[in-house]
Amino acid sequence: MRILLLIFFLLLFSFLDAQIKIDSVFNEFKKDKALQFSTVSFVVKDLVSDSAYFNFNDSLPVVSASTVKLFSTASAIEMLGEDYRPRTSFYVDKLPDTSGVIFGDLIIRGGADISFGSQYFSKNDSVEKQVLKIADTLYNLGVRVIRGNLVGDGSSFGYQGAPDGWAWEDLGNYYGAFPSGLSIYDNIVKFQFYVGAPRTKPILSSSFPEIPNLLLRNSLLSINGVGDNSWVYGGPYSYERSIRGSLGSYNKAFIVKGSMPDPEMQFLQAIKNAFIKKGIILEGNLIGIRTNPDSNKIQYGVKTNIYTHLGASVKEIAYWTNLKSINVFAETLTSWIGFEKTGLGTVENGVKSIQDFWKGKIYTDGLNLTDGSGLSRSNSVSAMNFYSLLKYMYFSKNKETFLNTLPITGQSGTLTYFCKGQCSEGKIQAKSGTMKRVKSYAGYVTTTSGKKLAFALIVNNYNCGNNAIMKKMESLMNAMYLQ
Repeated sequence: MRILLLIFFLLLFSFLDAQIKIDSVFNEFKKDKALQFSTVSFVVKDLVSDSAYFNFNDSLPVVSASTVKLFSTASAIEMLGEDYRPRTSFYVDKLPDTSGVIFGDLIIRGGADISFGSQYFSKNDSVEKQVLKIADTLYNLGVRVIRGNLVGDGSSFGYQGAPDGWAWEDLGNYYGAFPSGLSIYDNIVKFQFYVGAPRTKPILSSSFPEIPNLLLRNSLLSINGVGDNSWVYGGPYSYERSIRGSLGSYNKAFIVKGSMPDPEMQFLQAIKNAFIKKGIILEGNLIGIRTNPDSNKIQYGVKTNIYTHLGASVKEIAYWTNLKSINVFAETLTSWIGFEKTGLGTVENGVKSIQDFWKGKIYTDGLNLTDGSGLSRSNSVSAMNFYSLLKYMYFSKNKETFLNTLPITGQSGTLTYFCKGQCSEGKIQAKSGTMKRVKSYAGYVTTTSGKKLAFALIVNNYNCGNNAIMKKMESLMNAMYLQ
């Protein structure tokens, strides 16, 4: 009996020590001068017992940046299914005649396939070869001449452009690429510069893809070093872009990435270029429905579907969305949800459908989403909102699909260098979020004692650099792992 009591008290003291460990680490974390005026929402709970290891302002909604992607990915997996794939359909009035001539327009109806021409799905092919495969397919179906226009119709997903709440300084950069019914090359443009000696002006040497009528104002300056401190400015559907800031000197092929002005028109341009290479003649013009609203009266019921291209699945898009934190992928998943639930795939409709879906399933008090990626500062999410979502997904039939999207500390994705070489390396699967004065993590921990925990940690308005706040947050990750 004495031995049993001794074991009991040792286990009890061990448990209390574990509790104190997170408390003490957090107290030190919160006392840091860099967090003097910060707002923190933090919770750690056992997934099985639902008991709290630690909580601090756990129900306080705050700006959480890219951890919002947990909602867009989990929602798409749950609401659409991991095998859902968007369709890009090609329509004609009549099939090509024996000479391969299509009389009338070739209409492309977009399903918001963000994987089309994407660097994340190119495998061993170049992104251009993915587009050429469409031309090959149509050529093999007998198409040789199109005696009409090439029409792009992405209207099923609207022409909202960037979601509400995105900042002007974000819109022109690659991470400000917006979703579209017809998407291509991840909806980004790569500007290549020749950078010479310090204090000289870098010279634009090329861009991919080439964008007809683009007006680019180059205000860049070369500086000593190898860094990229450039910003691209310009809004959706605007063909005016300006690039400011600096690039590291002596680089013959410095790439600066920006958002694509009009993915629908760029999609058509890429298809036309592929037709030229394949020898398919287009006699008409490129017409986008957005700029030609009178053309938005297409009666698909009387058209003939000559070919349908299936895009990457929810499972595949969700994987890259969380692993690399790709904003346009998250917004596209949200748009798919909006399309399937309302018939119009805007981000606004998708977000509303997501919030309606989770009501009654998880803790949603204070939850307010305005986009699917977290780039909007209008989002407000608490640590408890995230914990509740994570718990739901942990016991979902789609658990493995969801877990496989999450980066691992010190090993993969956006967490490759987070907790690297520390005790929690490889022990935490989580989504990170980063904005100016916003840093967040939410995910799962397998502790030294074998417990399964879920957590969310969000910090707003800290007064230090990104690397510094990451170092401070690593101490909390390690403490969670040591429970």
